[in-house]
Order: sequence, then structure tokens, then C-alpha cells
Amino acid sequence: MKLILVREIVRDQNLKVIAGSTGLDRKVISSEVHRPGLELAGFFDYFGYERIIVLGRTELAYLGEQIPETRTTRLRQLLFFNIPCIIVTDDLLILEELLELCNQKAVPILRTSEKTGEFIYQLSRYLHNRFAPRKSVHGVFMEVYGVGILVMGPSGIGKSECSLELIKRGHRLVADDAVQLMKISDTKVVGYPDVLVKHHMEIRGLGIIDIKSLFGIAATADEKPVELVIQLEKWDDRKEYDRLGIAQKSVKLLKVEVPSITIPVREGRNLAVIIETAAMDFYLRKLGIHSAEEFAKNLQAKMVREKY
Repeated sequence: MKLILVREIVRDQNLKVIAGSTGLDRKVISSEVHRPGLELAGFFDYFGYERIIVLGRTELAYLGEQIPETRTTRLRQLLFFNIPCIIVTDDLLILEELLELCNQKAVPILRTSEKTGEFIYQLSRYLHNRFAPRKSVHGVFMEVYGVGILVMGPSGIGKSECSLELIKRGHRLVADDAVQLMKISDTKVVGYPDVLVKHHMEIRGLGIIDIKSLFGIAATADEKPVELVIQLEKWDDRKEYDRLGIAQKSVKLLKVEVPSITIPVREGRNLAVIIETAAMDFYLRKLGIHSAEEFAKNLQAKMVREKY
């Protein structure tokens, strides 16, 4: 199970620790953030206590209007659960009862000057990224005509050399060799480089080269959704390759289906031009224009006309 310590959130979100500092090693196991509404009114039947609690102006104003006995009861009920921490937004003043109870229970109270809505969006995005499934794959990840293309294949087949040609033609390198993948939704995977080799590429015979220094900052990108996977393989005369491109294939990356094509490699094939064409054809397919299907329909119509 993935988890984050509260002290990591304090550091990354630049939060102030107001109380409960002995609980900074509490574990956060959920990417969701919760603003207690029904809970402050006494309804805890479906309380997701594993989530970070955020108190804004509305919640604190509601608590402030309660009689002391009711307010203390509600806060004790809230802190009865093993919540990871409480974050107060907009630099609001915090009730003394809440400070005392959090110190007793070692529940950190943190504060930010951000507005509630903006902070929840920011924190949710941060937590979602921290909890997102990840993996590393061997390949080269390029942005070609705005399409994120992951080029994969056995070592020595020419992935890096092809990508270098694409960079010279004005396209952008995202990652070479170790491509880091992160699932950000059920339909989208994002690729980005490993920190140690960011914007660098290995070319056999030359060694490691710095793409940003050689070709400029416009030749690189920090991350990009993976929209198309191109699998390179050595040409096999015994194998029948797809010559029409009607069948749509896909591969699973972190359980997300991503369109894929296989390109056989042999001497004389200009892989850079083929990958550029694949990117443009991918755009046409997104627009509903399927060249192979149109060709097949026209061919079928011609055969019918000639038959009759």
C-alpha cells in the first residue's frame, strides 16, 4: 500500500504546523481530501477518516456558532477517528478547543494562506500524482507533431538514432532509455524522463549527449501523455505484415489501452519519416478519417461494379 507521511505534505505544500507536531509521522493512505459538513452536524456513519480534513471559513464559522458543549462534543467525535491531519485554509484563526484536543491526540493542525477552493485543487492534484501507479519501460518517448509516441524495441535496433533524426526535423524528446510512466486516470498515462538522464540520449559510438544543449530548449519536453506506441522489430521475410492498417491494435500500459503499431526495420527504411506519417495518421483517425478503411470501401465498391 502506498502512503505519504504528513511531514512530507508540510514540506511540499509549504504549510505551517500550528499544533499536534508530535503526529507529523502519521500516514496518509488516501488521495482524497474531505471538508466535513455532515460530520460537524453529528453524522459520522459514512465518515472517511483516512482522508485529510480541510477546514475553511464555512466550517470554522459553523463551529463558532455552536454552544461550547456541542462544539466540544463534535470536535471530540471528529478526533475520535484516526484522521491523518487537519488543514486550515485562508490563514484563519483556529479555535482553542481544537488546538488543545489536537495536541492531546497528536493530530497535526496545519495552516495555509491559500483560499479553500484553490488549495483543495492543488492538494488533490499533488496527492493524486503521489498515489498514481507508476512503472519504468525501456524505449524512447518523443513528441511528434504534438503526439506523444513511445518507441519500443530490442536494444540496437535504432530507437535512439531514429529519435535523433526526429529531433533534427523539429520534434521533441521527452525521455530516452528509461521512460517513466504514470497513470493519471483510467484512460490516460503520462510519460516523463528519469531525473538522472533527463534531456540526455545515448548514441552508440558517441556516448551520452545533452539534447537541450545541442539543439536548444525547444527540442525537449518534460512530460507528455502516451498516445501511441510504436514497436520496432527486425524485418522477417517469413512474417506477414499488415499492409492495409485496418485492424486497430493496442497495448496495455498500467492497465490503460494505448493504440499501437508494429514497424519492421530493415536497411533503407527511413524510420523518422514513417513515424512522422504515423503521427499524422493518428491525428486523422482522431478526426474520424480512416484512410485504410476508405481505401477498402472504394476497392470493394469497384469490385462490385466490375462484377455487374
